[in-house]
Amino acid sequence: MNLIENEEAIKGSKNTKKIMITIVALIVILLVICVVLLYMIDNVQRSTLKLSVDNKATSFSDDMFIFEDDNLYVAIKDFGQLLGYTPYNGDYKNRRYSETTTECYIEIDDEIASYSLNSSTMYKKEADSEDYEYFELDEPVKMINDKLYVIKEGIEIGTNSVIQYNSSNNQISVISLDYLVEYYSEAIPTAAVVKDNVAFSNKKALRYNLVVVKSENGYYGVYSTDGKEIIGTKYRDITFKEDSQEFTVTTQERKMGILSTDGSTKIEPNYDEIKQISKDLNCYLVSNNKKYGVINHNGNIVIHLEYDDIGIDESKFNSNGLDNPYIFFDNCIPVYQNKKWGIYDINGNILLPLEYDEIGCVVGTQTDVAGTNVVVIPQYEAIVVGQNKKYSIISSQGEVYVPMILDSVYSQTINGEEKYSMNFTRQVEEDGKMLDKRYTYDVDEYFKQEVLESPGTLEENVNSIGNSRNETVDTNTQVNTNAV
Repeated sequence: MNLIENEEAIKGSKNTKKIMITIVALIVILLVICVVLLYMIDNVQRSTLKLSVDNKATSFSDDMFIFEDDNLYVAIKDFGQLLGYTPYNGDYKNRRYSETTTECYIEIDDEIASYSLNSSTMYKKEADSEDYEYFELDEPVKMINDKLYVIKEGIEIGTNSVIQYNSSNNQISVISLDYLVEYYSEAIPTAAVVKDNVAFSNKKALRYNLVVVKSENGYYGVYSTDGKEIIGTKYRDITFKEDSQEFTVTTQERKMGILSTDGSTKIEPNYDEIKQISKDLNCYLVSNNKKYGVINHNGNIVIHLEYDDIGIDESKFNSNGLDNPYIFFDNCIPVYQNKKWGIYDINGNILLPLEYDEIGCVVGTQTDVAGTNVVVIPQYEAIVVGQNKKYSIISSQGEVYVPMILDSVYSQTINGEEKYSMNFTRQVEEDGKMLDKRYTYDVDEYFKQEVLESPGTLEENVNSIGNSRNETVDTNTQVNTNAV
């Protein structure tokens, strides 16, 4: 009996060992499977693009972000909506009510940012300002999947956000301006970024690690986000200018100047008003005692402070491709004094004397034209000027392209292109009667055929210009004509 019992015990022990071995083997296999699964899950997570906004995980469309040519491209409208912007087709400045999909702008209560296909220039405009700020990007706007995309830098500027991409975990992190305002208003007690009357432009300085602060006695200064003083708290007012990266300061004596973001003085505070009118040319419009002039970034006078106004009313010509109402074609500065206009060049030399009644042709005052106001003809760097109810076209160097004989110059959009037309009237004798004869020219055809010499040349060649029309009416009666 003992032998039999021992054999059965030995057999049971062997079975138990086999079961234990099997269990251990299964456990090892399961551990290996778990490790493999965890590795696969980790790889999937690493390969899946993730997005957080203000430190919160956020869902997004699959094509919001595209990596191309070592750049992160962002769908402008989609990303704008993600941060609370309203997207629109068209160009806010020139074609606000167009539905073209090659241009778009995104808008919030405080600001508008606008983009155009194939352009590396974008612009922004604050809601309470008439001025536009321009930004040059490293790459132009692209059309991908029937959407407009811009590089990371362009959407950061447009939405006043900070975007970081971590390639190790394929994570995009976005920090909004609202988050920055909330964070630094708590971190820096003197930060002047949260009250209702705070300038929106000063909030934007936070993106550049700069904080506008306010002392107990009510004066403003600028600190870095790590607490270092950049501009002392001794100014009545401070305004950040994003595109030029500088601050306009107002002293306690109500005089204005320009300081850079490192605190150095660019222009001494000696003026009643000052603002930059060209970042590339480093030019500033200044005024004292309601007289205007232009200075450069060194404070040297380009145009003396003796004019009633400088620059034109941009709102009259906002669809004419006019980028800068103060300086045309980086050279021509229109000045106004005693109800007369003239033009200086960028070096302060007179191109046109103060003897013109108008800069540009406002066709709303013309009863014979259905077109759009024209101040410049961009493809020829040409400018329209008026005198005694007649118009002339000159070059950006002051050369006369068309003499002072035109009744109007206007533009129309035809087949999606901006077409410029000009017309003039002369008296001709027909059947013993003196009649007015109206000639309408296609400006492009005129320039191509180079009929630019004199009034006589223009009239003598009227019938040789391609694509022209004319009609005849009673003496001193003007004709309703259409652009070609």
